Amino acid sequence: MSAQHKELIQFLQKNEFRAVCSECGDTFPLNKATLFALDEYTPEAKEKLLEMKEMIKERRAQLKALTAQKRKRVATTTESVNMGFILERLAPALEQFRFEKNDCRSLFDPIDYVIFEGLHKKGKVEKIIFTDIKSGEAKLKAKQKAIKKLVDEKKIEFKTY
Repeated sequence: MSAQHKELIQFLQKNEFRAVCSECGDTFPLNKATLFALDEYTPEAKEKLLEMKEMIKERRAQLKALTAQKRKRVATTTESVNMGFILERLAPALEQFRFEKNDCRSLFDPIDYVIFEGLHKKGKVEKIIFTDIKSGEAKLKAKQKAIKKLVDEKKIEFKTY
């Protein structure tokens, strides 16, 4: 440490200067602080520096792990959404689909199908059903909920132009 640095540190410590803690905001006398100049650390400062470097190393590792987890979640979610789109389109062809596939008319947005029940086999529509296909824990979107509410409230009209 240069003579000027030593002299400055002694001056700060002897003249009752105070500093503000960046952590808690309290003030403390500089004569109680471990002061050093540039990269000429005291043993206490060297120890604190090593602690901080280790903490930064650990935080970087945690951040890297969290980033990897997030990427994996995003990939899984994307896969699920894509699989959902495919299943929506294939649903009428599946055995478990409870409606006659030839009664289905696809929209896919904002709902997947309008089903004209009875149209194919009986030649007349006995019921119109709005259907949206969901898989996993998927829920209706806001627009779909609004459509469901209108259907529930029987706010449906037929118009000819």
